[in-house]
Amino acid sequence: MKSLLTGLILLLASLSAGQAQAEGEFWEYTFRPGDSLWSIAEKYTTSAQNWSEIQRINQIRQGNNRRIQPGTRIVIPVALLKNQPTPAKVIALTGQVQILRANGEHIDASVGMELYSGDRVITENRQSLRMQFADRSELQVLGDSELQLDKLSYHGETGMVDTRVRLNRGRASSQVQTLKSGSHYQIQTPVATTAVRGTAFRLSFADDISRTEVTEGKVGVRAGDSEQLVPAGFGLVAEQGKPLSAPVKLLEPPQSLNSKPGRRSALLQWQALPDAQAYRYQLARDDSFRDILLDNTTSQTQVGIGDLTVGQYYWRVRAIGPQQLEGKSAQARFVLAPAPLAPAGPDAGALAPVNTMILNL
Repeated sequence: MKSLLTGLILLLASLSAGQAQAEGEFWEYTFRPGDSLWSIAEKYTTSAQNWSEIQRINQIRQGNNRRIQPGTRIVIPVALLKNQPTPAKVIALTGQVQILRANGEHIDASVGMELYSGDRVITENRQSLRMQFADRSELQVLGDSELQLDKLSYHGETGMVDTRVRLNRGRASSQVQTLKSGSHYQIQTPVATTAVRGTAFRLSFADDISRTEVTEGKVGVRAGDSEQLVPAGFGLVAEQGKPLSAPVKLLEPPQSLNSKPGRRSALLQWQALPDAQAYRYQLARDDSFRDILLDNTTSQTQVGIGDLTVGQYYWRVRAIGPQQLEGKSAQARFVLAPAPLAPAGPDAGALAPVNTMILNL
């Protein structure tokens, strides 16, 4: 636990150091015992002779090379690396999501498409896109959002990654694999930066307010000179020009989920929570919600959903509490059965109503 907290603090501290020059062009490396600029250049760059360029960029004095303390962070130009940035891959898609390439080209996203540094993902209402990075971490961009991929690199020998994205508006959720030492995974909004070592969290940005909700592990959030560690089950709000407040406990998941399927529709119900101001509900075909069919909010404790086809569905709901932070999710599933076959003959009798089993998890 202590090492995790220390790692997050170091990661947050590194976000501001050289950020202006490093963003989008440099890879950050953390010194380990026994490292030297020469050995780092030999291992990670195209030539051991690149050590002098690394020394110059990081303003390291002559003769101090072997006295650099473990934990010190330096930047290395991406152009010098043996392994160039590794693209992300689209693994699930809902609707006609637009990709804006770094060269200005607009294209429609498709499952299996590769996404590169500089690309922007633009979604409209009822659209979503889920991507997977080289280390199998995943990020889902939800409706009415814009997200830009700043840095994508993966170093196969060490398993180290450097994934940095910007959420310019809207909502996104991440499932991050446990990162190797020296790795980075961060999402930046116009008012705050969220950095993780391996966790699950949700992030949104609208009206100059950034909201982080942690469902697993811990994340570090930095805004200006203020920083906070946010544990699982807590959320944090960052506002432009204001110091970060203490994390707030997220609301518990709604109880008594009930699904009432019809022929082409379903009625979803749950028990009210005293502190809930509204509820977010989502519908998907899979229990991991990679392909989200519906993503909406309501002030009620039930919603009717129409235009459904035969098959199995998963749905989840969470309460929206103070400061518009979304709480823990409750999840269930239901099945829409096919319509009964017509009777074999004129004396077969009237059709009996279909009884569909309701499965609540």
